[in-house]
Amino acid sequence: MHMRFSFSADARALKAIAISGLVMSVFVGCQSGIHDRISRIYALGRHPSEANKNRIEALLHDRDRDVRATAIVVMKAVDPDRAQRMAATALQDPDGLVRASAVSLCGSDAETMRTLAALAVSDPAWQVRTRALDAIASSEDPAVREAFAQSLLDSVRHVRRSALRAAAEHPGLIPADRISDLVVADPDWENRVEAAGALGASKDPAAYVGLDAAVKDPNEFVRAAAARQRRALEAAGVAR
Repeated sequence: MHMRFSFSADARALKAIAISGLVMSVFVGCQSGIHDRISRIYALGRHPSEANKNRIEALLHDRDRDVRATAIVVMKAVDPDRAQRMAATALQDPDGLVRASAVSLCGSDAETMRTLAALAVSDPAWQVRTRALDAIASSEDPAVREAFAQSLLDSVRHVRRSALRAAAEHPGLIPADRISDLVVADPDWENRVEAAGALGASKDPAAYVGLDAAVKDPNEFVRAAAARQRRALEAAGVAR
């Protein structure tokens, strides 16, 4: 009985090892296949004939997300117009990485700006939302301004930070009173610093309300940023 038990236990162990080895070989094989397909995209891009561009575009439907994202990026280098069309399609990709790669390669026409504005507030991947905000910041479309205002309420600090940085680069993009809410209430101190910078850049008299409150912030960096931006407003002649 003891001998049969030992043999059975050893057999099960050997079977488990064999299965593990099979799984690992399949995984390695899959990874190797992915790398091969990505390398092929770059090789096709170095010889961008029409036939090779067709082959690159076909890989936008590859089963692996890295391959799909690479196809868009490589096409951008060899045929920007075609890459824009691919990117527009990839905005519907089920994977957030691919959608994020596509956002920055889309066009800048009004329809695309509205599409990206919608993604900035609704896409489930925060990376897509941040990239969409970066892409639309220079647009004057009211839908874009509304997207930025909504992004200040985003649950992910990186998205709120992208909105605040855009507001600093494009004064008037977000009303000063909305930014003032974040300069005192955002749970991330770095975002409060960014909010202070956006208020200073706004040159809006309403910015003083938020900055006056922020100079009492418990974080020393926020206090310093608020005091600096308040002095900048005063130096610029912005009246209270």
